Amino acid sequence: MFEGVNSKNINVIALALACAMLFVAFQSYVASPEAPIWRVLFAIATGLTLLISLFNYSRLLKITEAPTSTIASAAQGYIELQGVASTTKLFKTPYHDIPCVWYRAYVYANRVDPETNKPDNRLLNYTESKQLFQLQDESGVCMVNPAGAEVIYAEKRTHIKNDHRYVEEYLPAGKPLYLLGYLDTLHHYNTTRAIEKDTTDLLISWKKNPSKLLRSFDQNLNGQIDMDEWELARTEARREVEARHQMHANNETYTLTKPKNGQLFLISALSPQTLRQQYRHWSSIHFAVFVVILITYIKLS
Repeated sequence: MFEGVNSKNINVIALALACAMLFVAFQSYVASPEAPIWRVLFAIATGLTLLISLFNYSRLLKITEAPTSTIASAAQGYIELQGVASTTKLFKTPYHDIPCVWYRAYVYANRVDPETNKPDNRLLNYTESKQLFQLQDESGVCMVNPAGAEVIYAEKRTHIKNDHRYVEEYLPAGKPLYLLGYLDTLHHYNTTRAIEKDTTDLLISWKKNPSKLLRSFDQNLNGQIDMDEWELARTEARREVEARHQMHANNETYTLTKPKNGQLFLISALSPQTLRQQYRHWSSIHFAVFVVILITYIKLS
């Protein structure tokens, strides 16, 4: 329900909106108790605070329940990882040249419109890096594909030049990160479909060399491959393919990506302990405001 919502500023914005609606609703009640507008505002504020409280509690559960593992011992699937971020090649932000592993950059107009004499703060350009970066812990290294991730608590840099305001949010290289996502440890290897396909292809290649096939599997030396001998060939081909797949899988670099089922894909510069405290804190605040608004509404009704 809350997978696509960015959590960094939503709590402050939602709390400000709820308090503003509560203030306007109370003023409307004082002015005209019979008017329906104050009831509508109370209902919206109540629903908003409850929704945001549940949002924070949902994030708290996801961070608490996600399996924790080191990179080397991680199993394929939804998992949380912690490590130090780096890149194989030097990577910098576009406007400040800061070494980083990920960035998003905004360019805003920063001038006064001469015709209207009003500030012009339009967004002129937005870019976000898609480059894979490395995450390393004490056990190993994996790659991270940041496409589609919610990146929170990144560092920020702003400067103004030539009537433009340049804003960059970035994750510095060499700093610890906390990630929630889908770890792909097997890729296309070791799947039943892939093994069956490669087994069939291998058997077809063996058939193209009949003399070698006979030397390997013609156990009764009658110059033909009968049913039992063909089953033996299939078993041997599958064993060879499975060994080949396992070798590829062991040599493959693991990649953390966005889950395909819509689960939260999170990259945070804060530790999971700090995130849990923040989500628990905000969930409690919004629920307390929800209770206050609900009690106030009941007393005024």
